[in-house]
Amino acid sequence: MNIEYKAVSLPKNFILGFTQILLWGGSFFLLAILAKPIVAETGWSHQLVYGALSLAMLVSGMLASKVGKMIDTIARNYNLLYAGFVMGAGLIIIGLSRHFLLFLLGWCVVGVAMAMGLYDALFATLGKKYGKIARKSIVQVTLISGFTTTVVWPLLSFLLNQYGWRNACFVYAGILIVWVFPVHKLLIPEKVQIGEEENVSLSIQETVPTGLENTSVFTILLVNFTIGSILMTGISVHLVEILNDNGLPLTMAISVGAMLGPSQVGIRFLDAILPKKTPLNSALVSSVTIFVGLILFLMHHQISFLAVICFGLGNGMRSILRGTLPLWIFGADSYATIMGRLAGLPMVAQALTPLLSGYMIAHFSVKKFVGLLVVLAFINIITMVVLRNKILNKSRLLSA
Repeated sequence: MNIEYKAVSLPKNFILGFTQILLWGGSFFLLAILAKPIVAETGWSHQLVYGALSLAMLVSGMLASKVGKMIDTIARNYNLLYAGFVMGAGLIIIGLSRHFLLFLLGWCVVGVAMAMGLYDALFATLGKKYGKIARKSIVQVTLISGFTTTVVWPLLSFLLNQYGWRNACFVYAGILIVWVFPVHKLLIPEKVQIGEEENVSLSIQETVPTGLENTSVFTILLVNFTIGSILMTGISVHLVEILNDNGLPLTMAISVGAMLGPSQVGIRFLDAILPKKTPLNSALVSSVTIFVGLILFLMHHQISFLAVICFGLGNGMRSILRGTLPLWIFGADSYATIMGRLAGLPMVAQALTPLLSGYMIAHFSVKKFVGLLVVLAFINIITMVVLRNKILNKSRLLSA
């Protein structure tokens, strides 16, 4: 028995990916460009300004489960449709803020928009509407959105230089308000038609056998995703510091660290064109690759570029697997709810990681911090081995 779904075409995925670039740029990557002028004008400390971003991620994490449930239960996807309006409103509040409490309020609004419109909400929507063939769309969207900093940072720098940081927030808010709603309205219909455009056959033999102990499988996956978020955030925030501590001069550390983005995008490109593996096997490969990369960070600085590339490859795979692995394990039924539940704790962990990692580096050392990441990465390998064995054993029992 074959079921055919209408798949989203490459041009549509490109536009959805570009929309993700704008949404990530208006939230997670905004302060990389605007933090310095904000601190200079307002006198707020660097820690306070970046703490507002951590608050936004906490808000997003707390709302993730509710957003996933809404996507599952409500036919019209209000979350994606209005994410641009909400994020734009948050940026306007940030641009107007003369007092720090108003600045925090703006970032809380941005946090709501992050839950409504970033990867997890989009992946949940695609999985709900297109079933297991949504994997193709997820891979292509993450491939395009991997160029976020390449697109957004020059744009924000231009707006900052031309108009100042407050007006940069206003202009960027206008872009989000104008762009996001029509894109999601036109490209993600409320009803999926069957048999048109790209037709992809999905055999029932390709699905994971039903009857899995969903509670234990979900818990293992949640632990894995949470540790993955800690590893990604810890390296992203402290990469240059880690390379510099390992013996690379600052300018060289910045140059080597710049290889992280292309490595993540490169593996997504390869994943889009190479023969497909099951997401379960890909997840194990990703966990091992990240572990090896972290080990290399502790070795001689002359091979630091290999550490960055290796970690980037593994983390690039992980970004895809955030959407494809739960879809492969649990199927399209209640996928959006599951994605929401899987997004909450990792987002909270991601918000707390910069604070806790900064404390650990200040009171211990960079090498001990990386050593802790190595231990966490090894635990993630164990979780994937346990998950793989659990699913394969269940499959054998059901097929016996």
